[in-house]
Amino acid sequence: MFSSFIFVSVLISSCSSGVIGFVVASNSRKINSRQPKFNSQYNSNTKVQEVDESSKREMLKFAIPALGIFLCNPLLSNIDNAFVGRTVGSIGLAALSPATICTDQMLYLFSFLGRATTGLASRAYGNERNINNVREVASPCLSFALLIGIFLSIFYAFNTHKMLALLNVNPILRSDAASYIYWRGSIAWAALVQAVALSVLLATRDSITPLKIVGLAAVVNVIGDALFCVWPFQLGCGGAAAATAFATLFSSGFLLQSLKRKQILPKLRIPSWNDFVALNEFTGPLLAITITRLIGFVSMQKTAMRLGLENMAAYQLSLNIVMFFLLFAEPLSQLSQTKLPALLDSNDTTVARATFKNILILGCFLSIGIGSVAAFTLRFGAPLFTNDLGVQALSKNAVPAVFFTVSTALFAVTVDGALLACKEFTYMLTIGISSMLLQMKLLSCWASSISDIYVTFALRLGTYSIFALIRSALGKGTLGRLIQQKQKNLNSSTI
Repeated sequence: MFSSFIFVSVLISSCSSGVIGFVVASNSRKINSRQPKFNSQYNSNTKVQEVDESSKREMLKFAIPALGIFLCNPLLSNIDNAFVGRTVGSIGLAALSPATICTDQMLYLFSFLGRATTGLASRAYGNERNINNVREVASPCLSFALLIGIFLSIFYAFNTHKMLALLNVNPILRSDAASYIYWRGSIAWAALVQAVALSVLLATRDSITPLKIVGLAAVVNVIGDALFCVWPFQLGCGGAAAATAFATLFSSGFLLQSLKRKQILPKLRIPSWNDFVALNEFTGPLLAITITRLIGFVSMQKTAMRLGLENMAAYQLSLNIVMFFLLFAEPLSQLSQTKLPALLDSNDTTVARATFKNILILGCFLSIGIGSVAAFTLRFGAPLFTNDLGVQALSKNAVPAVFFTVSTALFAVTVDGALLACKEFTYMLTIGISSMLLQMKLLSCWASSISDIYVTFALRLGTYSIFALIRSALGKGTLGRLIQQKQKNLNSSTI
């Protein structure tokens, strides 16, 4: 029932995106029809309108399949939770909490590899669609991912129990948690390789192929859950992890095969110092930015723990919903990262500015629409997650804050994608640290409810995006120079 409910939400949101694209395109045609024929800027405006309409169609063709890719993992996580909850019970569910911290959060620290691959490969692909350049720049990314993944798998093999002890996990839960971590840790190398391969395909503006592969992997995962958790093996938490491990191997293998078929499979090689320097341009700043964001999430978690068990349960329930709907912004972020770099490098300012404007418009509409769906899900879907009336009441009280948080976060992720595309790493890190310190201060001296916790998160992200747009409007940074250059061109043509 839960999966069906989420599927309906995804379907509504996808339809909303299509309607938004249609409305924006219709408005563009109306504006274009009102342009006087004798206007000296008519040809320029007509070109911009044509760019707007074609780019919107391309954006939706890319974004909707990409949305399915990014939503697959959280949906499968909920399916894993359902299988464990039904077969093992509350102890199994409780064991998954520290286990996923040791696996998912650890892998998130290396998400910079995928983002760096997207930035490098999209620039190499460019408007000429040069696949040889893509292979060359992606080779060190894939090699580093494999090396780091192997070291991670070795680390999990020898340090799992030490991590659980460090987290002060209840001894009753450690056996189930360890079995989950061992399975997931053994294929950490495949998970990182999968992230890089997926980024290469997205950088070449192909979202259909990875969607098919991820969809098949999802089917493999569900079948594996049934076999390893229910019958015949009944392995509990370890069974759920084994199903995820096999699905990861399946998807990473087919992604690599797709790269080979498209002749863009990077060669594995021992990375040179020059490779490290080139990759570090992305990985160094992105790792630092990722760490600041993780610190913010950990601070929110600690604040919720101080509020008591019921508040903690309500926070966890609402957080799952918030994190699920935040992924709706990832396609827009990927659009910026795949389209803007090549346009900026070729100095095609007209198309680049029109593309950026369209992404922001879609981000505005999407943030309001998805924020409303998230609030609706929490308001009426809480009974699907828990039978505790106290937890349900606390969750419903947080509905306005969840709407505010999801709406703000979706727009912030949209802006963040443009900053990544323009390599504004210094600014991102500076404003990221400043907003993180602001959030931590508010959490420590002001937050006294779940709603307060989410408000601090929304204020942090809102500050981040607003200051970024103000900076661009003032002509600072790559985006700012793009806007200023366009404005100067318009002024010159008017004179």
